[in-house]
Amino acid sequence: MATVVELPRLSDTMEEGVVAKWRVAVGDKVKRGQVIAEIETDKATMEFESFDSGTVLVLVAEEGETLPLGAAIAVLGKPGEDPSEALAAAGASAGQAGASEAKAESAAPEPESKPAQAEAPATEAKAEAPAPRDEPVSIDPDERRIPASPVARRLAREHDLELSAIEGSGPHGRVIKADVEKAAASGTAKKAAGGATAGSYSGEVDGWGRPYVSRPDESMRLSQMRKTIAKRMTAAKQDAPHYYLTVDVDMGEAATFRASYNRAIEAHGRKISFNDLIVKATARALRAFPAVNVSWNGGQPVRRGDVHVGVAVAVDDGLVVPVIRFADQKSLEAISAESREFAKRARDKQLRPEEMSGGTFSVSNLGMFGIESFSAVINPGEPGILAVGAIEARPVVVDGELVIRQRMKMTISADHRVTDGAVAARWLGLVKRYLENPLEMLTDPG
Repeated sequence: MATVVELPRLSDTMEEGVVAKWRVAVGDKVKRGQVIAEIETDKATMEFESFDSGTVLVLVAEEGETLPLGAAIAVLGKPGEDPSEALAAAGASAGQAGASEAKAESAAPEPESKPAQAEAPATEAKAEAPAPRDEPVSIDPDERRIPASPVARRLAREHDLELSAIEGSGPHGRVIKADVEKAAASGTAKKAAGGATAGSYSGEVDGWGRPYVSRPDESMRLSQMRKTIAKRMTAAKQDAPHYYLTVDVDMGEAATFRASYNRAIEAHGRKISFNDLIVKATARALRAFPAVNVSWNGGQPVRRGDVHVGVAVAVDDGLVVPVIRFADQKSLEAISAESREFAKRARDKQLRPEEMSGGTFSVSNLGMFGIESFSAVINPGEPGILAVGAIEARPVVVDGELVIRQRMKMTISADHRVTDGAVAARWLGLVKRYLENPLEMLTDPG
């Protein structure tokens, strides 16, 4: 019997996923271990390797479709084998099977006339198709009764098309992705103008007599990463009582040290950044002051034996936090190399889930954006996060004289369940001392 390929769990916090891209097509021969799809998880877009060998009979899931864990996404078997039995045995819904048939039909020559099933009443078609998973609440109720795949509905909204005016080629007239793309290319099925659309206006004018132009709201796709960020950050703020402490650091010595250090290693094609120094100072302070390296777990504080520092990296659709393990024991060059590699692979969406878990503390640096100071949200499972601002030339009083110094603000967001203000203040003071005396944090801590 044919084998159903199910959506796997690709990260420890994954609850659903999106088939971002298929790497195979119906009829392709697949070997065990071959990459067949790219799956968007809550943390990254990852390559999915097949656990079995065979010929691709159907691709159940469409690209861009959100599915729960364990949902059927494809069927492998022998050429010409009927996938229906395997889908039924796996508990796949009739709607999923219909979607797979629709995909198979879309690859075949288009029939001259619409199948008789397409004339079935909307209520009957509704029973055959699953409820869309990720529809915005603003969808016209009339369009909800039209059988269509989630991807087809999204494309129709993006192209401003009436679903009711698109002829569906799927079972029972179900509108699929190919139908919407065909309608968009032909220019048919455009929605009639009405209400406040782009270019319309209320009659009010500005100071130059020009009408105010009204532009419509746009329903945006919620990526798995953004959905996870929303869920985890909301939980973090609700569960962990945050408190904040800010300190101003003189980065003059750090700047001098960095320049000298980079001159010494530039012949090897390497260099360190200010953020590498900050990560090193953070890690050394956590090792020297373990009272802060304590997380809340299962209703009680747990002192972490190791120091693993997460470094926040901004990507196109959100934020990821790869973890530098044993950061307190690594050299500046090792931290620098690892940080650069993580940042590159994060932006290429190639980080593995295990590289983004297990942190005991995090650092978030927005200094490159000119941010003077900010407060970050603690990553769930960690005791705190250090928010780092820009290094700026500012006037300060030193020994009674006004001088210009390179200054930087750092703010710790700490979990009040595991530390109090005085403890976090002493730790933050130690980080400040290391940055103002960088050679001190490079000595053997013993």
